[in-house]
Amino acid sequence: MITIGSLNLDTDFEYRIIREEDNDLDLFIDINYRSLDIDNNGSHLLSSRIQFPFVRSIILRLNKEGHTMTVHLMRDIDLFSAFANFEIDYSNCVIHLKNNLEKVSMYKSLI
Repeated sequence: MITIGSLNLDTDFEYRIIREEDNDLDLFIDINYRSLDIDNNGSHLLSSRIQFPFVRSIILRLNKEGHTMTVHLMRDIDLFSAFANFEIDYSNCVIHLKNNLEKVSMYKSLI
């Protein structure tokens, strides 16, 4: 597990910092065109999960002093190939990105 600011990230994937300015940071995580399953973890919006097929990579954009990050799902290596994005509140939790063979599971758990 890595800690960046107040983000606790548990991932099976290599990551790299592609932008860092003051407290703003972008992490690039290559998931190699796998499907991404996002577990709603008890949200009242969805029954169980949402799936994004054929995701090349994920960019996590965060401020080291905050508790909210924007997740960008990329179709290609090009930074302008995002096809979806959403925000996650990561205060007092761990964000997990786990390799599950042909798919990636993303969920959060309490610390």
